[in-house]
Amino acid sequence: MKKLTALLMVLVLVLSLSACADKGAQEETSEKTEDKGSDTTTVKFWSFHAGGEAEFLEKVVKEYNDTHDDVQIEHTVVNQSDYTTTLIPTAYANGEAPDILYVEPATFTKYAEKGMLADLSPYYTDELKEDILPSALEAVTIDDKIYALPMEMETLGLFYNIDMLKDAGIDPPSTWEELYEAAKKLTTDDVYGLVLPVEEAAYTLFNWWPFMWMAGADVFDDDGNCIVDSKEMVTALDYWGRFYQEGLSPASLQIGPWDIGNVGTGAAAMQVSGTYVINAAENDYPDVNIGVVPLPSPDNNPITVAGGQKLAINAQSQCKDEAADFIFSLYGSDDITKATEWTTEAKFAYPARQSVIDNNSDTFEEGLRAVFTDFYQTAVPEPSYSAEVTDAMGKMLQQVMFGGVSSEEAAKEAQKTIEDAAKN
Repeated sequence: MKKLTALLMVLVLVLSLSACADKGAQEETSEKTEDKGSDTTTVKFWSFHAGGEAEFLEKVVKEYNDTHDDVQIEHTVVNQSDYTTTLIPTAYANGEAPDILYVEPATFTKYAEKGMLADLSPYYTDELKEDILPSALEAVTIDDKIYALPMEMETLGLFYNIDMLKDAGIDPPSTWEELYEAAKKLTTDDVYGLVLPVEEAAYTLFNWWPFMWMAGADVFDDDGNCIVDSKEMVTALDYWGRFYQEGLSPASLQIGPWDIGNVGTGAAAMQVSGTYVINAAENDYPDVNIGVVPLPSPDNNPITVAGGQKLAINAQSQCKDEAADFIFSLYGSDDITKATEWTTEAKFAYPARQSVIDNNSDTFEEGLRAVFTDFYQTAVPEPSYSAEVTDAMGKMLQQVMFGGVSSEEAAKEAQKTIEDAAKN
């Protein structure tokens, strides 16, 4: 009985403290609502950034909220892997997607075709359209309507641990054969030779495109005919799949494939990644000697891909004007301070606006940035395909990487899927 009495007393105490905490939270919420007024419009914004990028967003959201009583940005950080694969599609289907959406070429066409994106044309000034690089503006325009605001242009390179390669007597690879041999030699029980993406997701395709192009393959020819089932595609698939099949690249990742921490922590000797990891490579791992070279190619003529995130507005949003005001204040304003900070301080990427490039030319010649600047002219814009095409290409890669399907069979299946979708 004494033990029972003591237990009851503990439960009463816990419930009392919980009630106080709930009451305090309610009072805090009520106070905030009262401070901002009942007419305050809440704009929902989900992001998935980390490090300096996350700090930048936290800062600009706070600054915006502090200077706007009638509009408040409700910022939520979510997992990047889940964002495009499950979170946004599911939330949109349920009418619960955020007002502000991130899109990239792999998802832009898919979202636009489904009517998920609002027309942002009315929010663009003539001056802004002239300032945005033509290829970046063209990439977000369909039937003369602009559906997103470009923030950046990101390219891929091969990052590597300089000391690991040096100790193994390996020069930074410039050809496909050199990359394979280096990965094979550098792979141990504790270290993977090369990190590549593993998930069936847009980011994996972003990494895949330049390897496909360097093999001379493509999805469509100039006449719009599907050419996935080609010997060049098989060559690219054989090469890409070899790293996974032989255990030179991991089948799962503890650190995202877009995070240089794979090299920084010593989990891998080399990693295909982009301009977006430069700040972390130079600042977050001061004791690790990290270098970068252009993506190796079959014939020492490298090709990279130019992608990058864009901001769009949910077509279901009830506060499109307020959402547009926020995103254009960041990346579409006459004042290019924040657009500059995003691509030169929060992260490194090539700006989508010529004025930002012109005003920060020195930045693009510093450290690892200079390497990317040297081969930037080899960049091919990331393609934007329909959902049927991207799904077929993603499945094709997974079959070769992990499904035990030959490159020939996977390419033929993808070809048929794309052709059947075109007929329907």
